[in-house]
Amino acid sequence: MSQTLQLRPYQRECIDAIQAAWADGMQRPAVVLATGMGKTVVFSRMAAEHVESEGTRVVILVHRDELADQTMNKLKQTEPGLFVGKVKAAADNIAANVMVCSVQTLAREKRLHRLLDSQEKCGKVGLVIVDECHHAAAESYRNILAALGCYSGMPGTKAVGFTATLARGDGQGLGDVWEDAVFTRSPLWAMSRGFLVDVKSKLIDVDTLHLGDVKKSRGDYTASSLGDAMMEAGGPQIIAKVLQEHAADRRSPIVFTPTVEVARATAEALPDAAYVHGGTPREERLNIYRRFRTGEVRTLVNCMVLTEGADFPFSDCAVIARPTKSEPLFIQMVGRVLRPSPATGKADALVLILAGEGGSLCTLVDLEPGFEGKVADGETLADAYVREESRKDEKVPAGSLRFELTHRDVDLFRASAAYSWLRTKGGIQFIPLGDNGEILLWPSRGEAEKWDVAYAPPRGTWERLHEGLDLGMAMAWAETEATDRSELNMTRTASWRKKPASEKQTRILRYAGHTVPDGLRAGLASDLLAVTIASRKLDRFLPRS
Repeated sequence: MSQTLQLRPYQRECIDAIQAAWADGMQRPAVVLATGMGKTVVFSRMAAEHVESEGTRVVILVHRDELADQTMNKLKQTEPGLFVGKVKAAADNIAANVMVCSVQTLAREKRLHRLLDSQEKCGKVGLVIVDECHHAAAESYRNILAALGCYSGMPGTKAVGFTATLARGDGQGLGDVWEDAVFTRSPLWAMSRGFLVDVKSKLIDVDTLHLGDVKKSRGDYTASSLGDAMMEAGGPQIIAKVLQEHAADRRSPIVFTPTVEVARATAEALPDAAYVHGGTPREERLNIYRRFRTGEVRTLVNCMVLTEGADFPFSDCAVIARPTKSEPLFIQMVGRVLRPSPATGKADALVLILAGEGGSLCTLVDLEPGFEGKVADGETLADAYVREESRKDEKVPAGSLRFELTHRDVDLFRASAAYSWLRTKGGIQFIPLGDNGEILLWPSRGEAEKWDVAYAPPRGTWERLHEGLDLGMAMAWAETEATDRSELNMTRTASWRKKPASEKQTRILRYAGHTVPDGLRAGLASDLLAVTIASRKLDRFLPRS
């Protein structure tokens, strides 16, 4: 079984850009990666490479306690050989090579000094990775970064920040924290490659909601005042009506509310709904998430606990019942429903934005930096971008974002840069290994939307190589295993694929019942044979339903 995950090309480019910035003397570069692009995979590899090459330790700062556990799980999946520890609440693994630390914990002077003192016996901290780094202008972050030597100039402690948006909702600048964004991949770029689904929206005018009267703080509506206004406007009942009228065909809507009161009332107004908030006990919250994944709960209502770190790729609808002027908050909310979910046939995402009289709101335009057009109701972000760019110039340069969006392939498997993923007649996704069998994805036991990576040899029993992964991680590990196990180059760009099909290939295809067209290439012939063999071999294990 392989121990080193194969990165997507843009993930490797991201790490190279950060290392180049450090080499040029920049101590605190930043990276902007759209939600769903695998930033945890990137900084997991960065941490592993740093420990191996520099010999110093790594601190990963996360915004909230609950994100520490999620980051720990991803680190273990991505870099199983790393010595990883957690520093949050009662956990105090300050001897680890890579420490996942909650900012709330290290903001306490005693805990920060314990970590600093550990450097004498356990080794120096040479790299600080900041997740959701748009929060880093806060005094707590700045104090931690300064104490760890991230403001001392190079050669000092290196730092790097990761975020889906480098703006702050309160308008406070980040220039004195992060020196430059050295690598950026936007939502539209990710959509053009199939890594995210396209998105459309509808603005819902609520006549009884008077946003002009809602109090503001740091550039956005205050949650308590907005919550009062939503309740006075009959928000919970309006949300229920909006979902019935505009999202009846959507599988699993997520509703964002400003206060716990609004969340509770909204869940009570909806059939098959549940709500979560910051005070929901962890076990109860995990149980609600499980029921949401299985479909027992159709609509998940939340008060500000799903804006960062939540992973429900099957969800195809977001209701923004927490109207906001904050671009980062809006991007985080919408980002929850942009992940692809081939298993559920998710084609796009729908965002329903509740708007009231007075005040301005973020809309889909705010997802894409530099996009100055308008997105009409029912129009997708990608289509709006292509439409606006078409007005400027009829020429479409190959490789431009407009070209890629116009010719995009929304199937995540076909968007994979390295391998030609194939599908059996029964729907099993696999990578053929020539005469060595197949690497395939199989639903995890008892975990909806989770996948196992398995190896099916030419004969004999399957071997489960990696278990309980989200789709992107499972694909990455599958491609890594395929690289290690295939004697023949099975990537989509292999030179042999362009040669004419061999006489042996055409003879076997005809025997299997395929019509063989003139000029058939070896690559397509190989794929047809692989699907025929894998379907007979693997589909018999599918449930009969």
